[in-house]
Amino acid sequence: MITIVGAGPAGSYLGYLLAKQGKEVTILEEHSKIGSPVQCTGIVTHSIEKFFKLKNEAIAKRLDKVIVVSKNGRIAVNVDEIVMWRDRFDMFVADMAEDAGAEILPSHQFIGFDGRNTIIVKDKKNNRIKRIKADIIVGADGPYSAVAKAAGINSNSKNYIGMQAKVKLKTDTTAFETHFGSNFPNFFGWVVPESEEIARLGIGCFENAQEHFYKFLNDRTGSKDVVCWESGLIPLYNPKKMIQKDNVYLIGDAATQVKATTGGGIIPSLKAAQTLCDCIISNKNYNREFKKNSGRELLLHLKIRNTLNKFSDKDYDRLLSLMSQEKVRKILKKYDRDTPIPLVANLLLREPRFLLFSKMIFS
Repeated sequence: MITIVGAGPAGSYLGYLLAKQGKEVTILEEHSKIGSPVQCTGIVTHSIEKFFKLKNEAIAKRLDKVIVVSKNGRIAVNVDEIVMWRDRFDMFVADMAEDAGAEILPSHQFIGFDGRNTIIVKDKKNNRIKRIKADIIVGADGPYSAVAKAAGINSNSKNYIGMQAKVKLKTDTTAFETHFGSNFPNFFGWVVPESEEIARLGIGCFENAQEHFYKFLNDRTGSKDVVCWESGLIPLYNPKKMIQKDNVYLIGDAATQVKATTGGGIIPSLKAAQTLCDCIISNKNYNREFKKNSGRELLLHLKIRNTLNKFSDKDYDRLLSLMSQEKVRKILKKYDRDTPIPLVANLLLREPRFLLFSKMIFS
């Protein structure tokens, strides 16, 4: 019996993979509705289609450009991106798990352990405490993982505050925006179109999130009005984090499996689910296998993020100047952010001036 705590994409996709292998899987979700509340921008690269074909109902937009903005620069780069309805996407992956044979229990909150192979759960519908037998427990329950805490796995990780809202804004519906510079300390701002009238506008930062958000909102829209909030925490990848302890495993945000450059965790989590499924089926060490399969990529993202956090406005302007070249644009189109190692290698080969920035990354 395998119990997964959390029916987000990481937990549901893992449940799907394990159920397909004939394992008995139960997925607990503390909320009454899967995919709610929304705490994600929901934009992914086309790499997601390496895992499964998305249903059209889960797709809000397909975008072919990103507009990168610095204090004194602005460029458009061709990309291949998908904006998802995040609640529908979560339900889509959960349905995959159920169709494969996994059981999903909404309104069930993990409370703690009662010995090695029993967990204590609160059924929030009936306000009852249950005990569930489980040979393996997986925490897919977010940055403040209750499973990790109960198992004594040190969190010791930093989280960005991702402050996002739906706002009324007419913008190019074929492109999303990323904003960098001193107005976005330690991260960046974004504008992602949802429709011709509504966009998802947000920022990430370690502190003073509300102040930075409202300044960006007012600068971009001339207003302080929001349609609804969609905020949440964004874990910073921690390469030293333990993600397996005895029969307890962590995945997704609970394991900080997030690209530090962008805050995106969906693709890394799906890849981690494949790794963890193999580890459970073949009795392999998950800590070791994850680092072998994904660790180098996420570490490179972390090194790039640490470098970008030292950038001045002039550094960002210089970076955009290099990115504006046609030869660089072609590389950025061919290799997306989910393939950072070949992306960086090809940038250095084709444009040696990127070496200036690479020295900062690898110093």
